[in-house]
Amino acid sequence: MADDLLLGIDVGTTNIKALVFDLHGACVSAASTATPVERPHPGWAEHDPDMLWQAVVDVIRCALAPLDDPQRVRGLAVASVGEAGVLVDARGEPVAPVIAWYDRRTAPYVQRWNAQDDPLETFRLTGMIPVPIYGMFKLQWLRDHAAEGYAAATTWLHIADYIAFRLCGARATDYSLASRSMLFDLRARRWSSALIDCAGLRGDLLPELVASGTRIGEVSPSAAAATGLSPGTIVGAGGHDHVCGALAANVRRQGDCLDSMGTAEAAFLPLDDIPLDERLFVANVSSWTHVTFGVHVARDRYYAMDGLFSSGAAVEWLRGLIAPGASLHEASAEVETLADSAPPGSMGVLFLPHLTAGERGAFVGLTASSGRSALARAVYEGLAFEWRHMLEHIEGMLGVRAATIRVIGGGTRLPVWLGIKADVLGRPLQVLDMDESVALGAALLGGLAAGVYRNEDEAVGALQLNERTIAPDDAAHTQYERVYRGAFLRLAPALAPVHTALDGLEAP
Repeated sequence: MADDLLLGIDVGTTNIKALVFDLHGACVSAASTATPVERPHPGWAEHDPDMLWQAVVDVIRCALAPLDDPQRVRGLAVASVGEAGVLVDARGEPVAPVIAWYDRRTAPYVQRWNAQDDPLETFRLTGMIPVPIYGMFKLQWLRDHAAEGYAAATTWLHIADYIAFRLCGARATDYSLASRSMLFDLRARRWSSALIDCAGLRGDLLPELVASGTRIGEVSPSAAAATGLSPGTIVGAGGHDHVCGALAANVRRQGDCLDSMGTAEAAFLPLDDIPLDERLFVANVSSWTHVTFGVHVARDRYYAMDGLFSSGAAVEWLRGLIAPGASLHEASAEVETLADSAPPGSMGVLFLPHLTAGERGAFVGLTASSGRSALARAVYEGLAFEWRHMLEHIEGMLGVRAATIRVIGGGTRLPVWLGIKADVLGRPLQVLDMDESVALGAALLGGLAAGVYRNEDEAVGALQLNERTIAPDDAAHTQYERVYRGAFLRLAPALAPVHTALDGLEAP
């Protein structure tokens, strides 16, 4: 028991990672590689399923290399981005490319859906406001534009499910990933035949539904030979990346809040129940950001979540402008130094952090004296303002206030950004000293599937992780309050018609 280990796999927007943990959450070994992406057309992004699998094979092999015996790995599970999936045929072969979660080629399908279906009824069933990223619209696009592959397919698997399938042969998905399809009845916890029929899709493509942490199979001999895992290693059902991170951070109960700072960023609040009624729907569509609801990987829990698609992506964009050609560490250090050298408020410069998924951002308030430090800090501040808006939108809709805010993800490596966020919120942040919480959450689910832990409370209680508190500065918060309410909240609505007029001017 003392020598037992768990493996967590995280297939993210930017990187694919495999981490080996002991039963207390300490990382024993880790490996990472870039997520392969192809861009066959302007505005499109795709993944080759075989390249995804090979990348996972490579990181598993590297993560297992330091171990004396791979049989020590008792169980594993996979977490991934939420809206992308793989069509596979009866033999398990992929028959179409994977449309990346952030690809918005499906926008016309959203318009058609809203014209033919009542958005309130869609919300009552799925907890979603229709937007192009969801699985339903990807399947409709594949039906119409990859008809041969769609006809040959027998199953549509989310990326995490596809990797688990390649490992053990099970065709299953968990409730948290199903929640991102817009084909899932949240309360009944089953696929909605009404939505499937209305969308003109094949219900037989949708896999078996299971709870996260359910044992779905064992690593096959062929997968063991490819990865270095021991044949028979138990594979558990994983889940949506942000939601798996919430499990590792022990954000499971109503009143908790998770800030998951990855390439995209989420404000995530667990819920005991979800009141998917007209009042909540009207409150949701009144904002430029939309809250979605889903099933938590924690048993008998739901969640409310709002997302910022270009959070870490905006910081990466900034690094590329400020320190082109520098290493990630060097560029990050330069951005942090520049942002820290500018005063709160960035000398009157505001940044609207909408850079991906068909959106447009902006710098506002530039003057001849606006230098690199003001722009760097404005990016951090704009991201913090946007996250505050997301959190307050959820809290206002539900009539709750988060008692604690735990922070995970790659953004936790950037202390200046964290300090600015605490100041903007006027609330302390509890930062988990484990920036690979998504993989840790997946590993815990693998441990539950393997029977290493008897239940979630035992799994989370076994973790020995440190937290640090980032306290807000009262003077900075007072200044940010004026900028947030007086300027930032007006920015996106004011620029919306300008950005609409600029549509179609993207570079080929």
